[in-house]
Amino acid sequence: MARYMNILSILLINGLLLGGCTAKEAPDTGGSGKDEKPQTGTEAPDFDMLLNFEGKAEPISCGRNIVKRFIEVPNSNWGRTDKSPSSLVTYPDVCEWLGAFWFLEAAVDNAILTGDETARREAISLMQGIVDRYDDVITGKTTFGSGTPLYTGLLWRNEHNRVDYYIWGAISLHIASIMENPKYNEVDFPQTRAEYLEFGLQYADNQFHPYTMEEFQTRFSNAADYDLGRVDPSKNYKLDASTYSGWKKYLDQGCSWQTRLWLDDMFMITALQVQAYYATKDDPACSTDPWWPSKTNSQNRYLDRAVREMVLYANELQGSQGLYWHATNAKQFWARGNGWMAVGMPLMLEIIEDIPDYAAEAALLREEYNDMMTGLYIYQKKDEAGLWAQLIDHTDMWTETSGSGMFTFAFITGVRNGWLDPEIYGEAAAKAWKGLVSYLDDNYDLREVCAGTAAGSSVSHYENAKRTTGDTHGQAAMLWCTYALTLLENAVESGL
Repeated sequence: MARYMNILSILLINGLLLGGCTAKEAPDTGGSGKDEKPQTGTEAPDFDMLLNFEGKAEPISCGRNIVKRFIEVPNSNWGRTDKSPSSLVTYPDVCEWLGAFWFLEAAVDNAILTGDETARREAISLMQGIVDRYDDVITGKTTFGSGTPLYTGLLWRNEHNRVDYYIWGAISLHIASIMENPKYNEVDFPQTRAEYLEFGLQYADNQFHPYTMEEFQTRFSNAADYDLGRVDPSKNYKLDASTYSGWKKYLDQGCSWQTRLWLDDMFMITALQVQAYYATKDDPACSTDPWWPSKTNSQNRYLDRAVREMVLYANELQGSQGLYWHATNAKQFWARGNGWMAVGMPLMLEIIEDIPDYAAEAALLREEYNDMMTGLYIYQKKDEAGLWAQLIDHTDMWTETSGSGMFTFAFITGVRNGWLDPEIYGEAAAKAWKGLVSYLDDNYDLREVCAGTAAGSSVSHYENAKRTTGDTHGQAAMLWCTYALTLLENAVESGL
């Protein structure tokens, strides 16, 4: 609660927020203890403001159109669809893939609940489309440049940001986790579950494997293991002792050697590990971790890794007013950077909140989440769209839509779970959702998305960042919102 009290102190003493805007009153987030959650038998919360949207804002119709757009647009270039396709699939496209799966699964459930067979078939058809798109990459049908297949053997890339490639394994793991569900019997999955699982787990396992320095050197210098031997061996990576020492520091904490303490990486690492958890949670062989001898609980090792990683980032990148620095050397409250935490924490809490082994971690993340939602509520712009600035606390800066979409998801998810006041945050989320929809063009491409950017120490670095349309960072955030809204509608439809 320390950071939450810090927010209240700033408001009471100064009456103003950073950036010069007049402060909203800090809302009651509902507290950080699980016993403060609405109890069974109390009056059901009113979600009306997050239901019955019309036109482009109707979540299922909007989600379907964004998925259709994803299927028809070529592989992006680090999220950008206005440039030539990249030679590999990177994290923004994977995030849109996951968002498409999550939304379509919720849409199938909605169609079953409402008895709408036409809607169910359309959702299944679109799911087939995103499964086929994945298969086209894996089998080499998807190409870039002069018809060369995309790189898919990404375990030994030498770039500093290799973590952005590893999340590629999350798609096959997600497929493995859902393909045996009878609801999806009509989808043709081209590979077996074992094949999807094997491909994805090599990424999830390698991300935490405690290789020695010599083992890393051997891997990085072996052209046969490096992008399937399709790159110039002379460009292979040479690991120095200082870099390895930094990696080992995190390995010794049970975290990934790919840890960089950039907010983006928290989500990339934990999303991969969480998908590995969903794909293996019924396998008792995964309750131990051969690379973390001090693991004392009997929880799935992939979930255990994800929890440790998220807690590390939450502790190391805390800023103020409930917000997080972009990186340890970039003390700015970048919208999309904070968006990864705003999305990642509630997704994690939904898994671990009622698992006794994670009581301490869940309490920490719940407190962090509550503090962050308070800060985001305060900094939500007062204009008609009700979104957030590229730098959250500089409310006079241009509106950035991908981070805004992530914050909207976080509000909706908190309201649905009873973590946030439904009247206060429901109204804020509804305003933001309608504001986001106003940024969709006729192709359902989202405008005013910050292009991928390195960490920067100055305000101008972020203020001058390029803005794009149809960038998959933004498309993913929109799909996450349609998913959250559809889940809420399903809960109401089910009487939960």
